[in-house]
Amino acid sequence: MQAFSAGSCIRKGFMIRMAVAVPAVVFICLMVFTSFLHARDLEDVFELALEKDPRFAGMQYERNAEEEVLRQAWGEVLPTLTAEGAHTETSQEIISTDNEVYGSGDSDYPTTEYTVSLTQPLFDFASYMKIKSAGTNFKGAELEVAAARQELTVRVATAYFGVLAARDRLRVTGAEEAAVKSHYELVSEKFKRGLSPRTDYYEAKARLAEVRTKRLVAESDLDDARQALEEIIGDSADSLAPLKEKLPLLSPEPGDAGAWIDAAIDQNPALKAIQQEVESARQEIRRQRAGHYPSLDLEARYNRRDTEGTLFGGGSEVETVDVGVRLTVPIYQGGIVSSRTREAGHRKNALQQEKVRRTRALEREARAAFFGVGNAIKRVKSLREAVEAQRLALEGKKDGYESGLFTILAVLDAERDLSLARLNYARARYEYILNTLILKKTAGTLNDEDIAGVNGWLRHSSD
Repeated sequence: MQAFSAGSCIRKGFMIRMAVAVPAVVFICLMVFTSFLHARDLEDVFELALEKDPRFAGMQYERNAEEEVLRQAWGEVLPTLTAEGAHTETSQEIISTDNEVYGSGDSDYPTTEYTVSLTQPLFDFASYMKIKSAGTNFKGAELEVAAARQELTVRVATAYFGVLAARDRLRVTGAEEAAVKSHYELVSEKFKRGLSPRTDYYEAKARLAEVRTKRLVAESDLDDARQALEEIIGDSADSLAPLKEKLPLLSPEPGDAGAWIDAAIDQNPALKAIQQEVESARQEIRRQRAGHYPSLDLEARYNRRDTEGTLFGGGSEVETVDVGVRLTVPIYQGGIVSSRTREAGHRKNALQQEKVRRTRALEREARAAFFGVGNAIKRVKSLREAVEAQRLALEGKKDGYESGLFTILAVLDAERDLSLARLNYARARYEYILNTLILKKTAGTLNDEDIAGVNGWLRHSSD
């Protein structure tokens, strides 16, 4: 009679687990299916980022500003033409005079004057150095935009796969919660019938509370990950295409970390940009030193003055043309020129140190990304096998629990281990993709084709 009751309890427990687990699995499948039925993929998200990311847009405006600075520098060596006009109404009353040339009485007359002036710098070394420095800064700004575009690619991919990873955690945690809940229901039923020890009941209850907490944290993490992506693209990130199960695992080519580091030093646009800043600083030293040099300007002036009356009586029309060369030789300006030259030298030295820092950081980043790709490939292959092994271990412990070989704690631990293995497997796949993109970014070769390539690894609604 007791054996019959235990068998009935086991069958009933199995029915309870099926009643709980099947709807949960169906719900998760529907959630995944609807999430990518009309989902955005990586290319869609990247296009939005190019249009709406404020950091990238700010870099483009900075480049435009440097272009205007270059135009302004050229303007300082081009001719300057000014025109002036004046009209004066003069009212005079000669009260007394000993000069017989002057008239007498009241005199009212207008005066009209026109002046056109032309100035053409002939030699101003400081202005020419300013042009050179502005041109260097503009090239640096263009390199900064190129670097910002590659950096945006990595930021978008990181945020995109961050959402997928958070969604994976929620899905896996939800499946674990459903499984643990089914075990808890079974143990609770057996405990009520006196067929399960009190420790199994409390262990199952505690594990259910723990996994529910994990699920709440996973929900919060998913919301935060979506917000991080929406911060970049300025739009909703609710539906994103997931990663396909079959992922091509390609090792870096060339397969030498040193080659990638050398490529990064030679080609990375951000490093080239700081090199342009150092060169601009050198030119600024020469520009400030030019404050000691003479300048030479060509000046021309045309003036016409029409007066319909004077103190002497009668009017006049006078045209004057002046053409000359002005030489300005600075002699002493309070030591300002020397001080500004030293200031420019200090700023150049600071930029050189910044270049050294960025070079070292770039070398480390390239090395870490190179080995990160290789390690991620090994981890993906290993964790794929681990997931299958944990799945089989869980099935075995479930059967062992039914036969009394294992306690419920062993089954719950197996559920947790399987969830952890699945999450680690998914994380390794994302790390492989991100390290591949970062490695190409350090080498300065990351482009839209790489985004398209990764986009092909996503599962779209038509797949």
